[in-house]
Parts: sequence; C-alpha cells; structure tokens
Amino acid sequence: MIDHIYLPVSDLERSSEFYKKLLEPLGIDMPYKFDQLHGFAINSNPGFWLKNGEVAKDLYVAFTARSADAVRASYKAAIDAGATSKKEPSLRPEWRADYFAANIGDPDGYNIEIAYKPWLYK
Repeated sequence: MIDHIYLPVSDLERSSEFYKKLLEPLGIDMPYKFDQLHGFAINSNPGFWLKNGEVAKDLYVAFTARSADAVRASYKAAIDAGATSKKEPSLRPEWRADYFAANIGDPDGYNIEIAYKPWLYK
C-alpha cells in the first residue's frame, strides 16, 4: 500500500522525542536522523518520516500494533509524554468485532491511532 510518508511538524526535536516514546512499544525505532528529517523504521526500513514544516489540518495517521497490550503500552507512553487522549484503548466493533485501537493527539494536534487487527497475524 503506502511505502512511506513525511509528516510536517512544528518542532522536529520535540516531535521526534514524542514519537520515539509512542512507537517504541510497537517495535519501531528512529535509526535515521538528518538535519531536517528524522526517519522511523522497522528492521531499518523507514516508512514514517518527520520534517520541519507547516502543520497540516485534519491529518490522521494509524500505526499497526501486534497485540492489544502493545496498543495499551503505546497509548500509555504517549499520554506520559504529553499526548491528549482522544479515545482510550478499546474494541471498535463499528469497524470489526475484534478491532482494538486507541487514539491520541500528538504535539501538533494530529490525530494518531494505534490499532491491533488480530486477523493480520493468523
């Protein structure tokens, strides 16, 4: 589907520190750090990049978790790092009976979802 995305942020260092905490429970780290661009990856394959830029309106990004516990851990890490809670970890039967997710607001107000889709791992 999508290979990678660049997310414009108002403060690259602040957002990078925030996303490191949010994404660590999902097995995603930040191995790439250039002057104005920081890349997050699984197994050194970058798919999510942050760069200084004009903050977009109404942007929604969802990250995949490998378990409901990983959703909870990522949500807690984000809240502890200053995120706003948009929706606590819970089942989302309006999408699918076993869809489990949480939503937070990042430092720039982007709506970030952490989702566990168990059917992907069967």
